Amino acid sequence: MTFAVRKLEPVTIAEFDDFLELQGDESSLYELLDGAIVMMTNPTRRHQKIVGNIGTRLNLAMSKRGCEVFFGEMRVQRDSDRSARDKPKPDVIVRCGPSDEKSDLLTYVDDANIVVEVLSPSTMDIDRGRKLEFYKSLKTLGHIVIVYQDQMRIEHYKRSGNRWTMKTLSKPDDVLDLTAVAFTMTVAEAYFDVSIA
Repeated sequence: MTFAVRKLEPVTIAEFDDFLELQGDESSLYELLDGAIVMMTNPTRRHQKIVGNIGTRLNLAMSKRGCEVFFGEMRVQRDSDRSARDKPKPDVIVRCGPSDEKSDLLTYVDDANIVVEVLSPSTMDIDRGRKLEFYKSLKTLGHIVIVYQDQMRIEHYKRSGNRWTMKTLSKPDDVLDLTAVAFTMTVAEAYFDVSIA
């Protein structure tokens, strides 16, 4: 969930990481999109409930598979190329596969299998635009889940070879099927205890 883009010359991941180090405790408020440092807003209660509903169910299911689930504090980058210009922070990340000791010290994931973004009206264009295109470029990613918080609507992007297909889920009994990790949940479960106007 992003709010405002600071108008600066485009920066690389290396420059962004230096910027974050200067921010200290405030470093979690920023992400890098297409070379622009973007400040994130504080999430709403509705946003956090949706993230919790999806993330908790994923975490319970994925721990049995040896996969890791991260909630909103981990950034994603393409690989270790520090000259790249994108390092967004999705609301939920799932990564599967072995990790080494060095990876425990990293503040990013470069082999995400699933990302989940919970939208707000003020961030929709960025999350469904530049961020979505960046996520689609990640070779390890099999699913992108975009969840609306102002209506019961989930957009599920699924990779098939080199192509992406999108399915919209808008009924409580519609099923989000993340085949890459053998996980399913209903739209009603994603929106549990969330009031939609």
